[in-house]
Amino acid sequence: MARRLLSGFRALDLTDEKGFVCGKILASMGVDTIKVEKPGGDPARNLPPFYGHTPDPEKSLYWLVYNTDKRGITLNLETNRGQELFKELVKRSDFVLESFTPGYLDDLGLGYEALSGVNPRIIMTSITPFGQKGPYSRYKGGELVASAMSGVLLSNGYEDRAPVKEALDANYFHANAAAALGTIMAHYHREATGEGQQVDVSAQEVGASRNTNNIIAYQFDRRFLKRSGDCQWLGLRPARWIWRCKDGFLWHNLMGGKIGAPANRALSQWMDDDGMENPLREIRDWEKYDRSAVTAEQKAVREKAMERFFLAHTKKELDREGRKRGINASVANSPADVLEHPQLKARDYWVELNYPKLGTAAPRYGKRFFLSSKTENYVRFAAPLIGEHNSEIYREELGLSDAELAGLKEAKVI
Repeated sequence: MARRLLSGFRALDLTDEKGFVCGKILASMGVDTIKVEKPGGDPARNLPPFYGHTPDPEKSLYWLVYNTDKRGITLNLETNRGQELFKELVKRSDFVLESFTPGYLDDLGLGYEALSGVNPRIIMTSITPFGQKGPYSRYKGGELVASAMSGVLLSNGYEDRAPVKEALDANYFHANAAAALGTIMAHYHREATGEGQQVDVSAQEVGASRNTNNIIAYQFDRRFLKRSGDCQWLGLRPARWIWRCKDGFLWHNLMGGKIGAPANRALSQWMDDDGMENPLREIRDWEKYDRSAVTAEQKAVREKAMERFFLAHTKKELDREGRKRGINASVANSPADVLEHPQLKARDYWVELNYPKLGTAAPRYGKRFFLSSKTENYVRFAAPLIGEHNSEIYREELGLSDAELAGLKEAKVI
């Protein structure tokens, strides 16, 4: 097998959906990441969407995407025997990833202090809504709560409407990227000192770090940055930057000064070439174009003409011809566009992974989080089935017999 950045290390992944991506990142870099589920399967296996549109814990596409490259075992941590087995695994591991309510693992005798007594080098990474300490530490929360409590939610949407949630799980993803970074830096510290530690990740804190521009504006000006919808606020003036086209959307911004002049001039020429109404033609010197000096009436007339122009073209036309002409625009790609994008194909970004429960279907996955010149940190294996590696871990590594495994299953320990 090709060399990977973190080959030879092991993580025990106890997380729910709040922490799946952290384990996925570590696994892609070579960490032997073992997903520990309750007997019968992790509740997150019931998250939609499902392959075939029929709920099935082995066909959750959410599960399949966020648990690649992990091995899977079942274990009931709330039983004495389950706790004993987990500690045996901790002795053989380097990282524990968890997203339980603070105090839960301590009550089971499996908190950081207890596990560091079993393995002083262990690193425990805890990913929770509000962190391990503070008055909110034991409050429940998810993606939308993290967005709201960090101030991010208030920034999304249109000024005259209620705020809207970011698409997909942006706060979870950023919190998990922070968790993976924290885990790797704690590992670097351990390699230098021999000391393990606990990495405490608060989704609220990570969200607040993304909201710094709003927070700074309030501190200095006592001013709230307004929700801008399809516009970008530049000082106190909004500039539209999201537009409809014939078959989708695109980003385009009339930038001021010398930076924006070439692209603005190219757009105006294209509108002329198409024989369309073009109020941009009245701007003689684009290098002196100052958006702050544009009146509301001028802005409305120009945007209306640009809107008609973009609606007359497809995404493909705007992408190809736009690049040739040098206009400042980028189409908003759909999943179908992304799967067929020539740049991603040229970089060999996609990989197909077979999963037995999907029959002949082989989904394509993003192969990596980054490309390294000396190591191959790629996604290689599909997410595990429920208890797929029980025999491999318990029999071959911990030395349990078939009879012991049968007894553990009967007692609902595994």
